[in-house]
Amino acid sequence: MKKVTFELNGSIVTAEAEGMTLLQYLRGVACMKGAKEGCGTGHCGACTVVIDGKAERACVTRLDRTDGKKVLTIEGLHGENGALHPIQQSFLDIGAVQCGFCTPGMIMATKALLDRNPDPTDEEICEGLKNNYCRCTGYVKIIEAVHLAAARLRGEDPDLESMRTLERIELVTYSDPADATAIGLTGRHVGKSRTDCDGAQKVRGTLPYTCDRGDDSTLYGAFVWSKYPHARILSIDCGEAENAPGVVRVLTYKDVPGRNSYGTFNPEQPVFCQTEVKFLGDIIAMVIAETESAARAAARLVKTEYEVLPGIFEIEESRAVGGEQIIRTIDFSSGDFDGEMGRNDLISVTGDYYFERQEHGCLEPECCIGELDPLTGGVVVTSCTQSPFEIQRMLLPILNLPTERVRVIAAPLGGGFGKKCDSYLEPHAAIAAMVTGRRVQITLKRSESLLLTAKRHRYHNKYSFWVDKDGHFSALRAEIASDAGPYAGLSGGVLEQGCIFALGPYRINASQIHACTVRTNTAQGGAFRGFGINQSANCIETMIDEAAEKLGLDPFEIRLRNALVPGDKTITTETVIESVGILRTIQACQEKAKPIIAHYREMYREKNDPDLVLGVGVASGFKNVGVGKGNPDNGGCILTKLPDGRYKMALSGIDMGQGFRTAMVQIAAETLDEDEDAFDLVSGDTAHTLPHRQAVSERQTLDTGCAVYKAAEQMRDSLAANPWQAGESRETRYYYEAPKTYGITGQEQAKKDGNPYQNYRGYAFLTGCVILEVNKKTGNVRILHIICANDVGRAINPQIIAGQVEGGNSMGIGYALSEGFSYTDGKPDQKTFGKLGLPRIHETPKYDIVIVEDPHIEGPYGAKGCSEVATVPSTPAVLNALYDAIGVRFYKTPVRPEDILSALKEKNEKS
Repeated sequence: MKKVTFELNGSIVTAEAEGMTLLQYLRGVACMKGAKEGCGTGHCGACTVVIDGKAERACVTRLDRTDGKKVLTIEGLHGENGALHPIQQSFLDIGAVQCGFCTPGMIMATKALLDRNPDPTDEEICEGLKNNYCRCTGYVKIIEAVHLAAARLRGEDPDLESMRTLERIELVTYSDPADATAIGLTGRHVGKSRTDCDGAQKVRGTLPYTCDRGDDSTLYGAFVWSKYPHARILSIDCGEAENAPGVVRVLTYKDVPGRNSYGTFNPEQPVFCQTEVKFLGDIIAMVIAETESAARAAARLVKTEYEVLPGIFEIEESRAVGGEQIIRTIDFSSGDFDGEMGRNDLISVTGDYYFERQEHGCLEPECCIGELDPLTGGVVVTSCTQSPFEIQRMLLPILNLPTERVRVIAAPLGGGFGKKCDSYLEPHAAIAAMVTGRRVQITLKRSESLLLTAKRHRYHNKYSFWVDKDGHFSALRAEIASDAGPYAGLSGGVLEQGCIFALGPYRINASQIHACTVRTNTAQGGAFRGFGINQSANCIETMIDEAAEKLGLDPFEIRLRNALVPGDKTITTETVIESVGILRTIQACQEKAKPIIAHYREMYREKNDPDLVLGVGVASGFKNVGVGKGNPDNGGCILTKLPDGRYKMALSGIDMGQGFRTAMVQIAAETLDEDEDAFDLVSGDTAHTLPHRQAVSERQTLDTGCAVYKAAEQMRDSLAANPWQAGESRETRYYYEAPKTYGITGQEQAKKDGNPYQNYRGYAFLTGCVILEVNKKTGNVRILHIICANDVGRAINPQIIAGQVEGGNSMGIGYALSEGFSYTDGKPDQKTFGKLGLPRIHETPKYDIVIVEDPHIEGPYGAKGCSEVATVPSTPAVLNALYDAIGVRFYKTPVRPEDILSALKEKNEKS
């Protein structure tokens, strides 16, 4: 066995190197979990370490290559007396940390860069970090953090705001200071930019994600996957696998104690397939072994015999088949459509749109641990999930256990974006623990994650839109069709939401909508930041620009003439009452963008390069706050003042990098007039928090925030009436349940209930302006500047909000230009992380962000939400800017360079 000797974080170590990567040694032998495996193929950079002063990706570095070298990992990076290293502190201070999964790799790449270049330019930073992806931040604050760290390492002490070279953040408040919702507008904590309360652990690499929680007692699971997109199973032979080295057990459908199907809301997918497979992400069996490598080796020995069946891979094909292929249809109309069609003062715009799937690209692949619970005799499942209580409820009939014997813990998430709403591994891990009596961990390789997990739905939409000569919206007809994949999942809810938002944040006289979601033997469709709104926004926001051009109107002006104001009705006939900030976001964006656009126009006139053309695009959007559509929205807080005077706060909610936990601390600290570091937090644990729905729909700040505010208010009153004594423990709790909402056809039920007809409890609004450059020779697009105005109700933490806006825009840009998860004959075309087309650090634009405060009457201190809405208008704004640049409209995404070149060639041939 070959041995290597090298220096690891200052200590000499000797290790057996045969067949092992450096990352496997660090995580599995040295128990250093700071470097993460995000892809295993050297693409994502989450495993970056420094070897002899150079940033290297540990997942593709053979251990034998380290012989005689110096290896530095995040565990070896620290400041004086155990304090944070200046790079770590700078990432924390500037707000460059969201989910934190990529952060150790980013910091180590930064260390290597600054050691050789103490004063890098933006371009040199991008070159130094080119192998490191971040899906959360949009890279803006990462570049700024590197500059700040460089200055501090040079002995300088710059002002933080002076380092924000890529972003300008402005706060605009429209509330009346005497209004109750405006309490705390000049508060001690609320409204202030604060660092992530878990940030120190993230920059140190010590925050334990699910994949970091394995120990010497842990067994490992590996799946046997379907070989075909659609086939009948004739036999499964596990004999050879069961006798393989290290194997403890092989599980099939026979080992499922109860119902052999799962899904967070629509349990259609087999836990283990018995008779049929319907896509390549279906699971036949699972091998449990002493090591992950043994489990994976044995999984390859399971023999499955199939009869291959025809697959259905296209939306139109599935619609033609009909029957069970159709999961849900929606038909909805409003106003006098025929009457509108009888008018002679209308201009019309039509479009046939196709939007490809989009992969979430979370840096953390899915992982789950199942183990027995010694207290209840049941199971404990630890998972990277946004849905602990939904997972718990789903597991009960599968495991044949009562609620009190199934505990679900959501570990910190390395990104979510809706992907981790769904269940992927939890039934398998729980069954494995029950069968073996031991702790079992399942971690997906990136290639497996791409097969199994949900994507943003592929859509085919046909829109017709009528506007009168004054630019007022008259009528909309929309035909919407989505690809759900093989199982229903959340596709029906996504479809309904797309219908509710089919028009965008505007008023209109009449509409007709027909929608359906269908099954195919391709990727599973699911929740993704925006949840069905994005595809509708891509249609309506580009059509609004087409209509404006026909009428000779400015894109801002046509939106101003039609934007919702309090008292208006949405397309579904819901009357919006308060915190309706869309008009203000359009005005703020227009005002902020005007001089910036003029600056770029002049710059490109001076360039006088016929191959480089400038484009400007505008779009607006809105996003529901709360799940709504008749589903309950809730949140809870258990607040305890401990004997030592600190507070323990058990929160109903999940933090996946959006800053939820930090915002809750700010609300509690504001209400109690306490220091923020006086709070210890518990979240994501069904045994210790009040029940709540998923961490989705921009709902947590409002729902759990209301509960935190009320629990803290009760504690404040209790302490005022009866002062706390040292050694005493005192508890308050509050369970918040929102007013009832209704689905798209729920008007009559609302009348019967005596309630106002509301689809959701509120909305967040955003208007964005994209300035881009198109190279007509190469087809490449460079996003130069983004101006955004975002109505968040009340800004709890402006720095976190800016990070959400930047990250959301990055995803929307990727959706427009480079991200598409396509299939050919039921097989994915993109098989590795590096092929997903995710934006890279060198593609980071500048930002001007206006945070518009139009407080929501129910929200804590007037807050609503902000985590998803930026993805909605960013994609159509890019599409509109492309038209402005080259005079060609695109009706599909993504628009890649070859599409631009082809369109330009066709345009030139026609002219």
